[in-house]
Amino acid sequence: MTGAPLPRWARAGLRIRTAAAGLIAFRLAAAAPTWEALQARGARIGRIEIRIANVFDLSDPSQDTWVGRLANTLHIRTREAVVRRMIPFRVGDPVDARLIHETARELRSYRFIKDAHIRPVPMADGTVEAVVYVRDAWTLKASIGYSRVGGQNSFGFGLQDRNILGSGKFLSIHHDRNPVQASTTFHYEDPQLLGSHWTLAADYRNLSGGRERGLAVAHPFLLLDTPWSVSFAASDSRSILELWDRQFLAFSAPSFMERGAAGAAWLVSLQGATALRLGFQVVAHDQRYGPLEVGSPTPGLRVPDLSPRRLRGGGLTFSWLQDRYRTFKDLQGMDTPEDYDLGWAGSGALGLYSRAWGSTGTGPYAQLALSRGWAPSMHSLVLGSGSSAARYLDGRLENVLGNLTASAYLWGWPHQVLAGNVMLDVAARADPENLLYLGGQEGLRGYPNFMDLGDRRWIASLEERILTDWRWLGILRAGFVVYADAGAIRRLDGTGWTRPRSDVGAGLRFGDLKSSLGRVVMLTMAFPLDRLPGQDRYQILVGNVVRF
Repeated sequence: MTGAPLPRWARAGLRIRTAAAGLIAFRLAAAAPTWEALQARGARIGRIEIRIANVFDLSDPSQDTWVGRLANTLHIRTREAVVRRMIPFRVGDPVDARLIHETARELRSYRFIKDAHIRPVPMADGTVEAVVYVRDAWTLKASIGYSRVGGQNSFGFGLQDRNILGSGKFLSIHHDRNPVQASTTFHYEDPQLLGSHWTLAADYRNLSGGRERGLAVAHPFLLLDTPWSVSFAASDSRSILELWDRQFLAFSAPSFMERGAAGAAWLVSLQGATALRLGFQVVAHDQRYGPLEVGSPTPGLRVPDLSPRRLRGGGLTFSWLQDRYRTFKDLQGMDTPEDYDLGWAGSGALGLYSRAWGSTGTGPYAQLALSRGWAPSMHSLVLGSGSSAARYLDGRLENVLGNLTASAYLWGWPHQVLAGNVMLDVAARADPENLLYLGGQEGLRGYPNFMDLGDRRWIASLEERILTDWRWLGILRAGFVVYADAGAIRRLDGTGWTRPRSDVGAGLRFGDLKSSLGRVVMLTMAFPLDRLPGQDRYQILVGNVVRF
């Protein structure tokens, strides 16, 4: 039934009342205290309330669909006790703004949580209520996947749940088949072992050429002020080592690996938002090979060193972290908060392998990793990282590995991101497992996989990403991408550096908006600008590999 039109004076009054209500709401929102202001005031936590929202927000008309209602009905929400165990502050504690922001970020790091934030609500007695808002992700997934990269097809199917019965535990069963091998994997993770802050991860992988097993138990540094950490890990594998070149299998051999490690670390300094941790570790790594089989090596390609290795020893560890995180959206994912540290972070180890412990040689080893983020403006982000590792046994430097990576993002207008990435790698006197490739899987998308085998490499990529506002049933968001890649590698056959390879491509990007993975699936076509003899004129890429 439709009523008579309102008089002009009534419509004017309605507009005034609506504007006044909006102004009051704006002022209330603007007057809401920040955690920093509450800390400066000396406020204390008077109450902690946890609100866990379902996967779809049915108050949003775009999500109030039959898909959203069905998913919310089927989904088992995360238990309140699981979230409460992640909250380090208690009723009566003084407000610590850094700790509260860090807690929200830690909550968002769990794959079964899509988004989380903590808001203050002043109470009548002068204390403040901390309202913890959590939105669940869709975690139950039966998958059938297909990808095509570098002219080679891969497919898989499986079943997984990252939040079994709302407990936060993860179980996955998956079968994959790629050009190298077939595998069936069973994986289990428990982020709160027996209701504690200990974690457990276990996996078993049955390979067409062997198997892999792994078990890890740890009490990690969950927050900046966590006083200590302990970790234990063990794994072994029986597989086939394969070295490819120019898309042909050059060498292969059975590979047998056993690893074990244990370590502990302590927080020794916490100055503001900067933490220093020191510790120790004990490591054991045994690697041996079966008979070498020669396939179709390129002339001059040297035979890999398959001498057995037994590396056992101990060392000191350190980590240094500046908590300067900021939250962004629509960089690697879509509609999902992404936390990046704009401070320095570093970690490393320095130790000694010893024959007295059963090692095949005596000498030091070292590992180092550094990262840093910058935000030059409100519309840009730069991320840099580097890592290195080496060992020196009986007067010989071995397995020297290094990496430098820089990624940059620039927002030109809404829903548009210009993204770039540069990567430099070195693998001098490397173990066979650590040699480098150049091809489709490494980011040169217009070329086949396993194109070149080498020990030095650089790869650069530039992408123009444009998102649309089209969201299908609240679960899928569409976008476009145009990109260019370039790279070169120093080959192992003695011919030196290849000439730079380059390609261009374009296609579609689809964001998975509700799942625990928050992945971007791409469907693109890439064209090589320096086509090799016998190479296809283009490569079709289907998959969810997002490198930057």
